[in-house]
Amino acid sequence: MHRISHIAIENFRTCRNVSLPLDEFTPLVGQNNVGKSTILDAVKWVVKPVTLASTDFADSKQPIVVVACITGISAQLLDRIPDQRHRAAIEPFCRNETLWVRAVATGTGKNSIAQEVWDIDACGDLSHPDKWRAYPTGLPQAVSVLLPEALHIAAMDDLSEDLGKAKAGTTIKALLDEIMVPVLAAHADIRSALDTISHILTASGNNRSGHLATFDTEASRALVSFFPGLSLDLDLQMIDVKEFFKAGDLHVTDQVTGDRRRFDQMGTGAQRAIQMALIRYLAETRAKNPEQTARRLLLIDEPELYLHPQGVRRLRETLHSLSKFGFQVVFSTHSPLMLSRENAADTVVVTKSASTGTSALKPLRQAVQTALSDAEAQSRTLFELGNLAEVYFSERVVLCEGKTDRRLLPLAYERLMGCPPELDRVTFVSVGSCSDIPKALLVLDAMGIVSCAVADLDFAFIEARKGNASLLEKDGEDLKEAKSILQRLKQAHSFPLGGNGLPTKGNDGWQAADTWALFAADSEGRRIANSVHDLLKRKRIWVWPAGCIEQVTRTDDKGEDAILKQEAMLQSMGPADIDTNMPEFKPCFDWIRSV
Repeated sequence: MHRISHIAIENFRTCRNVSLPLDEFTPLVGQNNVGKSTILDAVKWVVKPVTLASTDFADSKQPIVVVACITGISAQLLDRIPDQRHRAAIEPFCRNETLWVRAVATGTGKNSIAQEVWDIDACGDLSHPDKWRAYPTGLPQAVSVLLPEALHIAAMDDLSEDLGKAKAGTTIKALLDEIMVPVLAAHADIRSALDTISHILTASGNNRSGHLATFDTEASRALVSFFPGLSLDLDLQMIDVKEFFKAGDLHVTDQVTGDRRRFDQMGTGAQRAIQMALIRYLAETRAKNPEQTARRLLLIDEPELYLHPQGVRRLRETLHSLSKFGFQVVFSTHSPLMLSRENAADTVVVTKSASTGTSALKPLRQAVQTALSDAEAQSRTLFELGNLAEVYFSERVVLCEGKTDRRLLPLAYERLMGCPPELDRVTFVSVGSCSDIPKALLVLDAMGIVSCAVADLDFAFIEARKGNASLLEKDGEDLKEAKSILQRLKQAHSFPLGGNGLPTKGNDGWQAADTWALFAADSEGRRIANSVHDLLKRKRIWVWPAGCIEQVTRTDDKGEDAILKQEAMLQSMGPADIDTNMPEFKPCFDWIRSV
């Protein structure tokens, strides 16, 4: 189905020069006050431009320009435009089912706003139009048929004002306007009845009531004696059926107590839940009529506000369903629960800096394609990172191999640095396997997210030397020297080595990590370990010179019981004790902060 697939914003508040893709269901995430709401406002504005305030201009001397690319405008879709004149107006500007439009504001007055379409015959590069012309006659109507005015649900400061009455311009009014479309279609006889009543009660009616006509005559006769030349008539204005919704209230009834109240008298959470319930009802209604000519934008600021976790998950699924039936959904969120494996790949991370203003990072789906050429690796990395909602809510991502590092590193960080890592906007995420670390770093680089990794020592001798773009020399002298040291240590400790000359698991329960710990404890082995440690730090990967995190915490065992024991130990220790007994942690965390 057609949708806005790309938006570009210039000089609009903090969005000095922002470009981002939009899917049929697009979450926007980022810290407070980075410009997520401004992006939603810009999307709304390009569909239906309105006059702006002087404060909307980042630079008062430059125009505001918002460009939208509409894709999926197929011949079948054009056939469904009711007025063929409108189809004739839009068809010449579509190429490969794509249409580019833009809105430009040069000032705050109504006449300072222009709507333009790409001058398709003058554009050399159809993927980046640079020639524009004013909307020709009929094109505004054609575009509005495909993309009606956006439905915008803001993060409300005054819920009671927005929800208490179906007032014009409020969220409830906009939702009811959508919901009552099939109601009005199904009850056309109501309109007919109102027309009949109108002819009876209004002064210009064809079937004016005799009682009202008598009133008009007698009242006018009485007026002549006071003011000759004037007459009176009683004109009872009729309201359109839509006005019934404006005049109505929504009420909530407690099924247990029978108490019935207007829902602006309910708690904040209940009010927000009712608002989202109307969205869910709208989704179910739209699902019954999937063939929609129009695709309406649904823009929501923080839809999860005031909802409990279960309600947030249900809302996410509802919005996703709505995106399949006539709506394109774009929303800002601070909740990882609003992301799922299905939508995480299209999530846009929004950031802001003093020098550039608001920026939008490349979504995961695009970043994977940019960073990785192997299709299988693309699929696996997309799946792995798509499950890690934490990636989208941090400014610095630290990749770990497994759950031991994932659980102990944040705890040690908090005990040593004096605050949880999330307050430093740092998150530790586990990718499950050290082999996924290099690919994940490339993808995060392509997204523009600051990242690094923490890995066991074996990473430096195995995974870091794989592939055409290996991080370390495949057959370097340090690897040959390490194998020689391992052979020497094997004579004394009888641990197993694989065919490649590197540690492997033994039948007696001996783990490769045990061998690497012995290697790191040897003076020659430690020299090699420190060398590869320094080399990989330049690649943003910290390998434990001591072997693995269990050597850092001085723990012999692995597994859940061992993790619980280490957690309890860290929680019982102060910063000075950790720094004295586990000195490898502090340099690691200082390095993470410096990346």
